[in-house]
Amino acid sequence: MSFVRYLAQTVFMVCIPVFLLTSNVRIATSWEATYHYAFSQYDVPHATGLDRAELDRAATQIVDYFEAGEPGSLLDIRVKQGSETVPLYSEREVLHMKDVLGLMRFVFRLQEFTFIYLVMYLAGVYLWSRERSLLHLARISMWAGAGTAAALGVAAVAMLVGFDSLFLRFHQLSFANDFWALDPARDRLVQMFPQGFWFDVSFAVGVVTVIQGGLVFLAGYGFLAWHERRRTGRVIPPRRHITITGTSE
Repeated sequence: MSFVRYLAQTVFMVCIPVFLLTSNVRIATSWEATYHYAFSQYDVPHATGLDRAELDRAATQIVDYFEAGEPGSLLDIRVKQGSETVPLYSEREVLHMKDVLGLMRFVFRLQEFTFIYLVMYLAGVYLWSRERSLLHLARISMWAGAGTAAALGVAAVAMLVGFDSLFLRFHQLSFANDFWALDPARDRLVQMFPQGFWFDVSFAVGVVTVIQGGLVFLAGYGFLAWHERRRTGRVIPPRRHITITGTSE
């Protein structure tokens, strides 16, 4: 196998878990039900002093911000508090959300790139040029699926054991400032999305990705097993009945 071909195959195998993980992160980020879960599960109306309708409207604006916000744009959400209309977030929180937008844009672009690469690799190698057989695709899919399940399984266990330290380390590595260090007593961003919520979402994303990796593995394994049964199958021909006739003198 040439180096270029080997490299392209390796990138394909790496793209499978990356695509699955980033797709699940994107779904969780863009699905308003994720935010509604936080508001219900963690009694956010009581923590923030805001009506549930105001919180739901804010969730819609946050989703729009992540999906369509321009790089460097600031999130400006106004909510009704009593008879007044006030900003939902402080300046520090708004600046942190700008950093989060940059991170989400990177995740979204990575998801799109891996999807395009997977489609182009499959089309170019297996459908157009036919340089590889479907058996080869099944084998490398098994490896990629097993690797996905193993890696995310380890990550899920690590979250169960020490999520607090992992969550802190994630922020330290992902952001170049400390705008993420907010006060739950006064900052609505952490009141709306407390650390328990992030554990729930992170663990759910990890479990779903493990399941998807397992399904990729089973798809490859199932195809190989089906092909092997088909290859080794034997069709027993029907017995021929031979009649011997003779003449009598």
